[in-house]
Amino acid sequence: MAVDRQSYLKLITNTIIFAIGSFGSKLLVLILVPLYTSALLPEEYGTVDLVAQTANILLPIFTLSVSEAALRFGLDSSSPERRRTVYTNCLMTVFFGLFAMAAIFPLLSRLEYLDGFSLILYIYVWTAALKQLNATYTRALEKVKLFAFDGILTTFLMILLNILFLLKLKWGMTGYLLAIILSDFCSSIFLFIAAGLYKYVNPKCFDVSALKDMLRYCVPLVPTTLLWLVTSISDRFIIAYFHGEAMNGINTVAYKIPTIINTIFTMFSQAWNMSAIQENGSEGREGFYTSVFKLNQAVMYVMAAGILLINRPLTYIWVNPGYHEAMLYSPILTMATVFTCFNVFLGSVYIAEKRTKRSFATSLAAGLINIVLNFALIPRFGIYGAAGATFAAYFAVFFFRLFDTSKIIRFKFSLGGIILNTIILGVMAIINQFGGAWVYIALGVLFIVCFAVNLKELLNASAYILPAKIREKLPILKNIKVNKE
Repeated sequence: MAVDRQSYLKLITNTIIFAIGSFGSKLLVLILVPLYTSALLPEEYGTVDLVAQTANILLPIFTLSVSEAALRFGLDSSSPERRRTVYTNCLMTVFFGLFAMAAIFPLLSRLEYLDGFSLILYIYVWTAALKQLNATYTRALEKVKLFAFDGILTTFLMILLNILFLLKLKWGMTGYLLAIILSDFCSSIFLFIAAGLYKYVNPKCFDVSALKDMLRYCVPLVPTTLLWLVTSISDRFIIAYFHGEAMNGINTVAYKIPTIINTIFTMFSQAWNMSAIQENGSEGREGFYTSVFKLNQAVMYVMAAGILLINRPLTYIWVNPGYHEAMLYSPILTMATVFTCFNVFLGSVYIAEKRTKRSFATSLAAGLINIVLNFALIPRFGIYGAAGATFAAYFAVFFFRLFDTSKIIRFKFSLGGIILNTIILGVMAIINQFGGAWVYIALGVLFIVCFAVNLKELLNASAYILPAKIREKLPILKNIKVNKE
């Protein structure tokens, strides 16, 4: 069945709005990398990264990933009473969990890298949890423009706080963490007031039965989230253990270039999750999934090829010379990030169908593969071993999820296209390990090949976005059929 153009346009519109909203917390972090690498030594950057990743691990455990339920059940709620129940249940769950978290902090303070940072870590998790819940419920209320405006405010606040704490006050690692804490806190308060979230707080609306339904949905996502975190960050702890925090600082920067891909995908993913939930059960769902999946693949592959094309010059310009070694590892991590994005996309099927246990099973496989390979490869191969383990885990799980989810929602995909694009990226990653003018020529040729392979899907997407009058004037687009003008 042809894809409904209105569904496509709604997805694109929301993606653009979420792109603006994510600008502060995502894209600006990338722009601040030169500031971080000049203000912090590699070992310092490695340490604050471990602190931040520890917070990311604690967050889903003690909030029970209830913000995921806030989106899923919030979008399904039409009455104000039901919306109050959803938000009140989520807020009380977060408060209870974060107060309970205090019990483990005496144990965490014994970890060497958390020496002097345990209190900051506790506050970090609190502000991150409230920011996550309020931002998610603002989306559930479909106040996407307000969500975007909050992103703009967060952008300027993040810049100002980093300049103040790192450049002027020279607070180093503490300043880095405080900038994140304060920006999250201010964002939480702003959304609580501006989105009218206070209207949905009512202890009388606390509903144990509704909470059980919400927890049945989101609790399986706790190990799922943790397993994805293990897959993405366990290498940092293992590298720090075997090779020191300075090398982990290099590894952290190596992740920054692939983060460009993940940042842009996240902007799309926020809109896609809403569309996947809202289109669930619709007549043209399979065609919609097929079209969007193919477009997502085309954009991710072309974007990754572009990143691999400019990897070396970008690293030289972007980061302090003490971190230039990172450009050797970024290509492998770029490929891993592509399959991370694919896995997140396919995970939307489990979310829309409320089959979170299957999401857990595939995440468990990724975590186990990653940990085993990390311990096998990192002691001998260092960051190369870590990058290879991460890619292998995401690559393997992608194919399992691809065939599993296509049985639930019968969307179509091109296995040959996936393999061909992956080979192109793999060759570009290998070429990036060498130097010389020929490298840029070879990478340029391969980028053109990748673009040509994915051109058809990019044109199909353009046909759905552009009005009919414009398409008719473009010979390359006018023969593409679009359903429901």
